[in-house]
Amino acid sequence: MKIVDLSVLLYDGLTSFPSHPKVVIMDHVTHDFSKPRYVAPCEGYASKIFMMSDHGGTHVDAPYHFFKDGLTIEQIPIDATMGNAHVVDVSFKDPSEPVTREMIEKVVEEKGLDIKEGDIVLFRCWPGEWNGPGFHDCKALAASVGEWVVEKKLKAIGLDLANADINDNMKRDVHLALLSRNILIIENVVNLDKLSKNSFYFMGTPLNMKGLSGSPIRAIAIEEW
Repeated sequence: MKIVDLSVLLYDGLTSFPSHPKVVIMDHVTHDFSKPRYVAPCEGYASKIFMMSDHGGTHVDAPYHFFKDGLTIEQIPIDATMGNAHVVDVSFKDPSEPVTREMIEKVVEEKGLDIKEGDIVLFRCWPGEWNGPGFHDCKALAASVGEWVVEKKLKAIGLDLANADINDNMKRDVHLALLSRNILIIENVVNLDKLSKNSFYFMGTPLNMKGLSGSPIRAIAIEEW
């Protein structure tokens, strides 16, 4: 089996988006503290406490993120972020330029991608290091890409940026078009440049937590079984 990990490493102090809270990880119980309670050879145990945004790291947005009556994370079917997937690499664009429908369609045609209803598409938009200099200034998806996704009847999309919409587009066209139809959005996908295939099987299941507007996921691409 060949697997590529597409997930951001979470650590204490990580900030995935400028306006979101950072990840906090702290000791609850340490080995040294608990050791006196146990009998050798047991050296005690360790336990941590962590706090983070439900949109921290590599995560999936639930419809509730933008719709008061939308599905929360535990109401989403478990297979909604699992299935046949394709990567569409548009990282050749200038970071100041939005990703357009025309760009997407050109790459799909050139690569001969057979994108079907119910598939998942991951967009590579950023050629640099995740969260590195210029990362949050890179423009994401234009509204026309959301229209393309809806027409293709995909069940989820993902991208290597922290926001599927262009940051200064406060209408949030892509989020509204997709989440209103329960098409899920996965953000902060990494390592798309490490994929050796354009099509693969994707898995990125959320935590089973009640009422969340999103959830961190462990996103993986299975290139060979």
